[in-house]
Amino acid sequence: MHVASEQSGSQPTIEAWDSVSQPARPIIRELLVTGPRSRTELARLLGLSTGSLTRLTKPLVQSGLLVEREILHDPNNGRPTLPLDIVAKDFHFFGAKLTADWMHGVITDLRAEVVAQHSEPLDVRTPEGVAAQARALMDRLARESRPPVAAGFTMGGNSSGGDRASGGDRAPEPALFDAPWLDWWQVPLRSLLSDAMGIPCVVRNDVFALAYGQHWFGVTRGLPDFALVTIGPGIGYALCLNGRVLQFAEKGVIEFGHHILDPGGPMCAAGHRGCVLSYLSTEAVLSAAAYGLHRTVTVDEIAAQAADGNAVCQDIVRQAGWALGMLVATIANLTGVETVVVAGENVDVVRGAHRHIREGISRRRFRDPQSADTLMLSSSFTEWARGGAVEAIRAFVVEGR
Repeated sequence: MHVASEQSGSQPTIEAWDSVSQPARPIIRELLVTGPRSRTELARLLGLSTGSLTRLTKPLVQSGLLVEREILHDPNNGRPTLPLDIVAKDFHFFGAKLTADWMHGVITDLRAEVVAQHSEPLDVRTPEGVAAQARALMDRLARESRPPVAAGFTMGGNSSGGDRASGGDRAPEPALFDAPWLDWWQVPLRSLLSDAMGIPCVVRNDVFALAYGQHWFGVTRGLPDFALVTIGPGIGYALCLNGRVLQFAEKGVIEFGHHILDPGGPMCAAGHRGCVLSYLSTEAVLSAAAYGLHRTVTVDEIAAQAADGNAVCQDIVRQAGWALGMLVATIANLTGVETVVVAGENVDVVRGAHRHIREGISRRRFRDPQSADTLMLSSSFTEWARGGAVEAIRAFVVEGR
């Protein structure tokens, strides 16, 4: 099928990618993530002959999914070359991050550049009500850009079943999703959302989606190995090794949050002393501040008052920074990764705690504490919603689902 390029202004659909062969999809991924490449360079990076690369890319150029950019000259031999590139602006994707009370939505292009965004409280918490609200939000954002061709939804939880044959001639069963924060259990969420949105949808765990978003288009772009820790109402964890984000079951991530950092530390709601949750969860941070200040405060207030010299808030920042450093060192020691990305609504509490983070790292990384590093994302939910769009891009463009 012919799909007009980004210069034409027509409205391509996600079906345009159906004709892309599986052998050509690594080419798509390489161009998508790293940008324009010459055919010679692509062939070398992917281990293909130039003839095979030409055979795989020719139909993509003819259909308009790939384009040839302006002539460049090879720095080694001076020969002119036409770099191949993805038509990123023609395809838009909707991404959403759901919390217990909010919906955060974005529309991005094919390289996950945000072109429109909005956050709003959830009107209702039923799957059907959230799906209807998501459709309304997508339609509203599309007025600022163009209609998305696919959507990705992320939230705390996990799929509890993939598409699989039911037996006989019956249609495959839809994947079911459990989202504890929304009290959703065994919900055929993907099919429900696809019907409501009118476009293909995927549903993913929010922490793993955020990790993929950073790996492909964010702060860890180009890094084959890193870990991601999220600090908020719960503690999240993702690990990327050799360019692949490993998938953990929800129960494994829960256990990670109860890893003991100091047996004499504060107590979490489950009765554990000194676990990760007792230092870095929203409940722990807010409870400590309320106890010391004799009033309720917000996470933003804690960070601001610590910067202004408030002793109670400074101590909370100190403990949280130390705990994060201990956690970073533990991850580095056990996995070998040396970069840990920190995200979540509590990230501003530890953003200014560099000295305390280093102290925590030094406690558990004796030989080379400076080799473990932390990168902190914004505390806003834009990156989380963008992760949803990246999941849609991965599923429908790169993996060809």
